[in-house]
Amino acid sequence: MVTRSRIDWVLEAVALTAVLSALALVIVYWPQIPERFVNLGYRYGRAPGVAGMMTARNVLWMVMGIDALAYVGLTLGARGGGLFEIPAELERQSPHLRQMLFSMVIVMKTVLALFGVYLVWALVNVGLRRGGGLSGGFLTVFTLAVPVPLVFYTLRMRKYQK
Repeated sequence: MVTRSRIDWVLEAVALTAVLSALALVIVYWPQIPERFVNLGYRYGRAPGVAGMMTARNVLWMVMGIDALAYVGLTLGARGGGLFEIPAELERQSPHLRQMLFSMVIVMKTVLALFGVYLVWALVNVGLRRGGGLSGGFLTVFTLAVPVPLVFYTLRMRKYQK
């Protein structure tokens, strides 16, 4: 059985706080955001079909929902053990390897949850016409936040090659 370290618990708390913050942002600011559709190239009236559902309010709920579902999915997937197919070149039954993969999922879940709350916050600010959307450093930070932990854990997995 995989156990959590203190760092794992702290990262879990950060991820859960980020998901709950995204939910709180949506609940608090949703009534203040005007009901208008996202311009998808339609000049007059509401867009037909599925595109007509793409109002600023609905998109806000969709992004928050995707963030929450990803959090729940990664939490359940990491617990069940079927989230990763461990390559045959590695010692599959090694408890240290399983612990490391579990920690990697927690790190990636935290990065994803922080990405989601920032995206919801940016959408709220755009919906309220208070900001220009995503900041310039956003792309840099989150472009590096995904591959850096993956490279780190990949290098650590080399110890477990047969």
